[in-house]
Amino acid sequence: MPFVLDVMSKCKKFNVNFLISPEREVVRDGEPCDGFFEAPEKGESGFLVVCIGKDLNEVLHTLAHEFSHLMQWYEDDPLYLAWEKHDNEENSIRLEEDAEKRALDMLEKWDILDAGASERSDKYISSLKEPPK
Repeated sequence: MPFVLDVMSKCKKFNVNFLISPEREVVRDGEPCDGFFEAPEKGESGFLVVCIGKDLNEVLHTLAHEFSHLMQWYEDDPLYLAWEKHDNEENSIRLEEDAEKRALDMLEKWDILDAGASERSDKYISSLKEPPK
């Protein structure tokens, strides 16, 4: 799939290990998630991790979302820099909203945007704004 090959190529170029988990979720910082991006630091490689134990459309959406974080980092996006400096709820939500917008645009550009993507995106962003249980 050309989109996945493009992501893999950019990960290699930017010193980010592209890892695929056969699971539905991985645990990061004590929280289950569908994938994550961790930027390279001090000469160490970064990571882009995606779980593939779900529907292909969900997997591609997660990949586009996490790759969007990689691009935010690479571009020194002001939202990413603000989040990196102050990882608080407001900065996290703004960063995630931007990543979702980028992800949907990316899926559309690669002609792999499915009918449920906008709904998944809205549900995810809403979940971030809910008070903790």
